[in-house]
This record gives sequence, C-alpha cells and structure tokens, in this order.
Amino acid sequence: MKSNTLRASSRSTVAEVIGKRISEKTLVPDKPQEDEEDDGGVLYHMGLAAKEAALIHRGYFSWLSAFMMCIFVVGGFVSLVLMLLALRNNTFRMVSEEVSYIDAPNPPWELPPWGYVRQPGGAVSRKIGQKFRYAMPQVMLFYSLFCGSFGLFTVAYFCSELLVQDIGAETVMQMGELVKKGVDVYLLRSMPVIFTVVMVVAAVVWLTAGGPFVISMLIGASTCMFCANLGTNMNFEGGPRLTHAMNYDLPGSLQSGVRTGAIGGLSAHSLAQVGVVLVWMIVGDANALVGFGAGVSLISFYIRVGGGIFSKGSDIGADFVADQITGEMDDDMNQDQIREMKKQLEDLDGDGEKDEKAIAAERLINPDSQVDEMQDAQYVTAKELEIRKHIEEEMAKTLKTMHPVNYLDAIGENIADVGGTSSDLFETMSLTLATAVILGSKIHKVPYFGTSLPFALISTGTLGCTAVCYKVRCFEKDTARRIRRSLQCNLFAVILLVQAAAVGYCYLHWRIYHTISFDELIGYNVIILTGLIAPELCASICEFFTSVSCYPVKWLAQDAHLGPMQVILQGLGQGFVSAGIPSVVNIIVQIVAFRLEGFYGLMLLACASQSCTGWQATLAAYGAVANNALRMSHLTTVNELAHHRANVCAAVGTTQSHNGKVVSGQNAFFATTALLGALLADKRTKQGVDFTSTVGQELSEFARAGLLAGIIFTMLFLANTVTSCIRMAKKLVHFCKEKPEQSGPRLNKTFPATHIIPLKTLTGFAAIESFQLTFSPMCQTFAAPLVIGQLLGFKGLLMLVSGGNSVCFSLNMFLINSGQAWDAARKYVLFGMLEDKDGNVVGTDSQQYDTLGIGEQIGGPLEDLTGPALNNFIKFVAVVSFVTSDIYDEFPDKTWLWGIAQVFLNFGLVGFFKFGLAEAVRQLESFLRRRREAVELEEGVAMLKEIEKREKERAQRLEGMKKEDQDLQLV
Repeated sequence: MKSNTLRASSRSTVAEVIGKRISEKTLVPDKPQEDEEDDGGVLYHMGLAAKEAALIHRGYFSWLSAFMMCIFVVGGFVSLVLMLLALRNNTFRMVSEEVSYIDAPNPPWELPPWGYVRQPGGAVSRKIGQKFRYAMPQVMLFYSLFCGSFGLFTVAYFCSELLVQDIGAETVMQMGELVKKGVDVYLLRSMPVIFTVVMVVAAVVWLTAGGPFVISMLIGASTCMFCANLGTNMNFEGGPRLTHAMNYDLPGSLQSGVRTGAIGGLSAHSLAQVGVVLVWMIVGDANALVGFGAGVSLISFYIRVGGGIFSKGSDIGADFVADQITGEMDDDMNQDQIREMKKQLEDLDGDGEKDEKAIAAERLINPDSQVDEMQDAQYVTAKELEIRKHIEEEMAKTLKTMHPVNYLDAIGENIADVGGTSSDLFETMSLTLATAVILGSKIHKVPYFGTSLPFALISTGTLGCTAVCYKVRCFEKDTARRIRRSLQCNLFAVILLVQAAAVGYCYLHWRIYHTISFDELIGYNVIILTGLIAPELCASICEFFTSVSCYPVKWLAQDAHLGPMQVILQGLGQGFVSAGIPSVVNIIVQIVAFRLEGFYGLMLLACASQSCTGWQATLAAYGAVANNALRMSHLTTVNELAHHRANVCAAVGTTQSHNGKVVSGQNAFFATTALLGALLADKRTKQGVDFTSTVGQELSEFARAGLLAGIIFTMLFLANTVTSCIRMAKKLVHFCKEKPEQSGPRLNKTFPATHIIPLKTLTGFAAIESFQLTFSPMCQTFAAPLVIGQLLGFKGLLMLVSGGNSVCFSLNMFLINSGQAWDAARKYVLFGMLEDKDGNVVGTDSQQYDTLGIGEQIGGPLEDLTGPALNNFIKFVAVVSFVTSDIYDEFPDKTWLWGIAQVFLNFGLVGFFKFGLAEAVRQLESFLRRRREAVELEEGVAMLKEIEKREKERAQRLEGMKKEDQDLQLV
C-alpha cells in the first residue's frame, strides 16, 4: 500500500503506461499477438485511462502561500515572546474602561494578575451604570494570537501543499478549470454588490454608532469576505487533485480532502479569533466589538442566503432545463447509459450472469479482503480494455454535449457549503467572543478572569483543531463508517485538550490567585464540559435519522413503493422527531448553565461549544470537495477502485456536511442566547436598573405579542427564501429558452471550449439574479427588530429575539434532517443496498428510486437554503437589536405610530426588492438597448451589421452545398 502522503514529483515524472502487456505479473515484449481473443494470459494494467499513456498535469508552487507562512511564523513567534513577557507584567499596558452592569468591589490595583490599574476617582468598588477600569488579559490575548497564527500558518501550508500536487489527467484538469472559471465569474459579479451594500450600511451606522463601531464593522466584513473566498477557491482547486489522488489510495485521498477542507474551516476559526483580539486591543471598547460582528453578519447573510439561492435555484433550474429544453435528464450526467455500458464488463462471456472476476471485484469492498487482491484486480484483458475505451469515449461525449447549466449546481453547492459554512462559523465566533468580552468584563466580579477564560477555551480549541488536521487515521480497506469513527476520535482529542486546559486554568486562579471559589471552579468546568459534548451529541442524534447506514433511512427507502405521499409524510415525520431530541438537549444544557452561573454561564456554554468547530467546519468543507471529486471521478475514469474510493469519501463527506449544518445551528442558538443576555443587561443598566432583578418577570401583553412576532417573522423569512429560490430557477429556465445560443454548449468546438463562454454567461446571469433576490430577505430581517421594538417596546423586542431563536433552531433541525433523510434514502437505493422480498437488488431504474427523487427535490432547498439560513436570520436580528437598542422605550406608548409606519415601509421595500427591482432593471436595459439601436441606425452601424449577417448566412449555405456535393461524389 502506498504512503498516505501524496508525492507530486514521482507522479509528475512517470507517465501511467496502460498498454504494457503482462503475463503472470511478468512483463513481456510489447509485440503484436496473433489472436488477442484467445490469449488468456495476456493482461493489461488498468490505470488512469484506457489509453497507451496518460499525461498527468503537474501542480505549481505558490510563492504567496510561502510568503504568508513566513509572516505567520513571525507573528506566532512575536506573540509567544509577548505572552512570556506579559507573565511578568513587562509588556505595554492594556487597560479598558467600561460601564459596570453589577455592584462589586474592585480587586486591589497593586496585586497581580489583575495588573496595575487605578480606578476613576480612586473608587474601591463598582456601581451599576458607572465606569470602571480593568487590566485586559494580556497573557490570554497574546496566547490567542499565537494559536491563531499557528492556525493561519497551517492554512497557508495546506494551500501550498494542495497547489503543488498533480492536477490529474487531461479530462480531470479540464473539468476543474471549467468549474473554476465559473467560480471566478461568480465572485467577480458578487463582490461589487456586497461592497456597495456594506458601504451603504456603514454610512447609516456611522450616524448612530460612531466611528470606532463602523471601523470595526468594516474590518469584520473584509476579513469574513476574504475567508469565504479563500475557502471557496481552494475547494475548487482541490477537486481535480482529489480526483486524481483517488486513483492511488484511500488514505492519501482522505488526507488530501481533509486538508483541503481545513483551508476554509481553520481559516474561519483562526481569523475570527485573531480579528476580535486585534480590534479589542486597538479600540479597547467591548461594545465596539459588536461592530466587528455586525460587519461579519452582513457578509455572512449575503453569502449564505445569496449563495443558497444561487445553488438551489441552479439545481432546480437544471432539472427544468433538462426536462423542457434538452428533452432528457442531463442532470444525471448520462450516468444511466454509462452504467449499462459498464455492465458489459461484468458479463464478458454473454451468458447473462456475472463473471467470476466481476464477483471477485465486488468482494473487494469487503473490509476483510486483502489489499493484494485489489492490486490483482487492476489487470484486465484486451476485450475489457476495448470496452473501457468505448466507455471513456461516451464519457467524453457526455462532457461535450451536457448542458452548461448542470455545472452551475456544482459551483453553487461548493459556494453554499464551503463559503456559507465558513462565513457562518466566522460570524458565530465573532459574536460569541464579542459577547464574552462584554459579559466577562461587565458582569463578572473579576473582569480579568471573566474575559480571559473564554479566550483560553477558544484558543486552545484552535490549537487542537489545527493539530488534528495534520493526520487522519485511515486504511485502504476502511469503510465510511470506520472513517467516521476515526474522525470522531480526532474530535474527542480536541475536546479532552480543551477540557484539560479549562481545568488547569480554573485551578490556577482558584489555588494560586484566589480569583474564584471552589464552587465556581466546579460550575465553570461542568458548563464547559456540557458545551463541548452537546454539539457532537446533537450531530450524532441527527446522523442516526439521516445516515444510509441507520434504520430510519432504510425504513424510508423500503416504504417508497407505497408512493410519493408515503415518502413525503414519513420524511417529515422523521424530521420532526429528529428535531425534538436536540431541542431537549439544548433545554437541559442551558438550564444547567444558567442555574450555575447565570448569563455568564450561558456565554461560557457558547464559547465551549465553538472551541471545536474549527475541526467540524473542516469536515463540513471536506464534504463539498469530496462530492465534487465524486462527480469528476465517475465522469472521467473507468477505474473501479477509484470509483470505490470516491464513493467512500463522498459517503463520509455527505454525513459530515450535514453534521456541519447541525453544529452551525446549535452554535448559532447558543451565541444568540448569550447576545440576548448582553442586550438585556446593557439596556437595563442604561435605565439605571439591576438587570438581575428583571430576569424571570411575568410576561406582559407586549412580551406575548413579541413571542408571536418571532414566529411570524421566522415564517415570513422561510417563505421569502423558498419563493426566491423558485423564482431564481424560473429565471434561469427563461434565460436558457430565450438565449439558447448563449447558454447552450458550442458543439463545433472541443471540450472544455464548448462550455467556457456559456458557463460564464450563465454564472454571471445567475449571480446577479440571486443577489437581487437576496435584497428582499435582507430587508425583511433588518426591519424585524425595528418594527417590533417600536410597535411593542423593549419587552416585545426581547421576546422577538428569544422566541425567534428557539423557533429557528427547531425549524432548522427539522428542515435539514427531513431534506437529508430523503437524499440519504435515495442514495440507499443508488448504492444497491435496497432489496426486495426475494433478495434481488432494487436499482436506479425502479419506482422507489423515482419516488424518492420527489422527496429529494422537495428537501433540497429546505436542507441547503432555508434551514441553514435561519442561523443567519436570527443572529442578524439579534445584532440589529443590540445596535439599535437605544431607540426603543420600555413601553411603546410614544413609538407605536412609528412601528405601524415601519410595517408599511417594510412590506413596501420587500415587495419592491421582490418584484419591482427586477422590473426596474429590465426597463432600464430596454431603454439602453433602444437608445443604442437608435444611435447605430443614425451612424449606419445597423446596416453594416445586417450586411455582415447576410454575408455570413450566404457563406454557410455555400459551405453546406459544397458538403452535399462531396457526399454525392462519394456515393
């Protein structure tokens, strides 16, 4: 078995020679045979293609990645030195001045570890609503910068390692380049739109929140955009390279895929941490950190919702185009016909039964078989080699004739899964750390410890997640289930590391510094342990209901013969059950955290749950690149072992992508709850009230109305995103119908030139349309707290966020689990796991497979768009509520008229962005086109174009007549 590490040099210099004749594993002279059919001892080695030799395209060295590695090494070294100096209080002073939320004595200013800080006026205690000073936790901040630098160094190293790997054979390289060009167009079209929106929002916020808040917001938006684009681009670079690696071994393929996913996952985890630390060290204001999170929220919303509309609109649109325009289901990429051709390899003697060699090849996926047997299976006869050549010719034909709209799904899936997941994690991390600084400094009796413990958890988690990305335990014969358990072992290693760091840090402050009591030490560690375990526990619960290896999916596939109604209702039922259990888990852990340490405990719970998300986001991004490689593998090679490895990697990746959505939903729930606590404490303190005395008060009519409003706005958001997705699909179909010459493949050229220009055109059109459709949900989300805060007062606003948070989590779990259950049940049939009463395999040509396809089409937008987008919806509502909290009164006696006006304004803007914006753009384009035609008519350009058109048609007719004459002469 080959080494797990991919060796670029050896693969690049040695061509894979396929035509070498081998007899009894011994090379014989390459000479003609008198009778190839009867010579049973002549074998051919099966490699990357059924050709004499396959040209392998090499990767390239990235000087930029090498330069960034040097930068992060220097940054990590400087941070480490400063951390050591901070232990002796020999660094520069970092003091923050905040408004206290509690009454508490100040720690003695002359004693470490709180630093040498004198209070305003020499005060010996803190009072609610009054300013106080405290020493910022320099040791933990420099430790965070060190861990973040290590994570970013690893990201740069993985980028360099990925780019230097071989890209693969010609067809693999061409597919990768084609999809990459589409991604470049998407990013080029979307960046100006996002930049414009951010600048407009920044200008408005400048008037209400001030300069430091806006600067923090712009920094957060820029770093989040960079992180999402980096992960997306590297994911597409990794697709062809992972496809090529699958021709060699499974361990190397898995390691390559995980490291590719780590570029997006680790960069989000590390860059968010470094960004918050640097902004806090420069600004020194806890509330300004919410500005950093606000900028990130804005970008994350557009990437998740806009990318989701692009992705699922393209997916549904591709089905419509295949059904209405091309007349055949091209979305399946002609795999049915290719599978029929592959069946010839299983029955070479034509007796209608599988040959012994085919049966032996099927046994290779058995984990108990020997690796040597897999090597023996790579030798084929001349007849098999000829069949493989025909299959590859059919694959090449499929790539050339397939409608370019089918590639939009691959582009959108990666943008939504990688860019959306990275930006979602970035947003949650930024908001959680900002909340940690606010609550840790203002409600904890020792601000130094209260702000340092969250950074200790997150930073240690970054360190652990980075370390486990370097090595994943895997063997050639491992199944998807075994690999999943190996990945869980890496996660458990990170959990143990973070828990050990928490115990050690708390013990230090209890035993040495006497900062906390023994009861607090126990309470903090119990909260941290529950926060570490809860995300993976919920992910495992949801995995039971959505994995092809578990009974609920098996039952769904078995009952598919009862019809679409059975499939839909049973899938929805499994979604409800799978959403209820994680909700119960969240209720329990939040009760435990709040009873132990109040709002600080809820914040600590959020930090603990996110300390391991660097690894979980890595695996979620890995799922996207594995599915991309699966598609490439089945369209470019007939190597059954490569297909088997691709299937295993994709099975693991599908599960991990779904688990990533579950973890993102839970982290968003915890982060929003913590920010809600900060919102309540901040508002009550500004009112001159002890916020702890207002917790648990009886619900008023405004609070009950706010709770109902949270449900209403959530449902409206769901409806808005789903209809935007369908509208996107309709626009895409209309564009393909109206402009077939621009959207269809150019069959007179060779692949990939057949698809480059049409794909660029389709991607540019879909990108602009998807972002236009994103304005409507964005406007609705932004208006929700403004409407409710003025119409129902601050109590109604609190319940809007609180009730909406609970509804969003439960609905999110229900939607993503239902959609994944339908998708997994269809794959259960696709993988040949479903059998009838007689033990015969039920295949893709069955009624069950088609029926489950209906559920998959329904669940696609729910799983990949509306469900995950609820995270961004509720977080953005919470951020806007916190930023605008000063304009809301406790009761709406003076503001309810403005609230009613906001309702009409909100519906007007939503309607305009939903329908009017597209019509306004169409009218403007029509005006500009008429104006251009008028100018051309005046200048005679139109007449010249008409003459050129007629000359071209005449030349085409003459060419056709000449060809007909040649055909007649041949006859």
